[in-house]
Amino acid sequence: MTIRVAVADDHPASLAGMEHVLSSAGNLSLVGMVTSSTGLIELLGRTPCDVVVTDFSMPHGRYGDGLSLLRFLKRRFPTTRLVVLTGIENTAVLQGILGVGSVGIVSKSDDLQHLEQAIGTAYAGDRYLSPAVVRILAQWSAKASASQSLPQLSKRETEVLRLYAEGLSVSEIGTRAGRSSKTISAQKMAAMRKLGLLRDADIFKYALAHGLVSASEMSRQRARQTDDDVGNG
Repeated sequence: MTIRVAVADDHPASLAGMEHVLSSAGNLSLVGMVTSSTGLIELLGRTPCDVVVTDFSMPHGRYGDGLSLLRFLKRRFPTTRLVVLTGIENTAVLQGILGVGSVGIVSKSDDLQHLEQAIGTAYAGDRYLSPAVVRILAQWSAKASASQSLPQLSKRETEVLRLYAEGLSVSEIGTRAGRSSKTISAQKMAAMRKLGLLRDADIFKYALAHGLVSASEMSRQRARQTDDDVGNG
């Protein structure tokens, strides 16, 4: 049985490396290699595919990236298995990827040879995690049984965290939401207390892990922060 595979990654070097590895596997057939979510959805719409290998952070596509793209793929192509290639080492993000229904995660710090096994395992409906991912999640797993569910945020508290993670200031959020800056600040602090978040950086990690913002939005926010730091320097 030949497994039909589509690959998406916005880094040409990564695509070339995956093409080299996967084209030499006798049981795999590369049906297409694309550089954005737009190209991926168009490819899947016209070509039968068994397994998709996609980079987690892949900006500039019409369908986003990160968890939002994975959820879209599961809805639009429910029978297609998903393997995610990522350099992210945050346990909450990795758990979020698995929670969407991905059956494989390969870390970019591991050898690309793991992709062949990940694809075969995913095609069989089983989970495959590369060694680096296993190590990262091991720490989380040890704590998971003792951890409690995160407190439920109100709709407005969730909105404030999402907009803040997208790069808006407290006053800008207040203007958009029609509430005072004092109220927005209070809702932000209340949400942070509920979730045990200590710093603003923790808000960004939480928002990414729980799909409030996409990976590309987070990258743009970090770029804006860097530009602001340079401009103020």
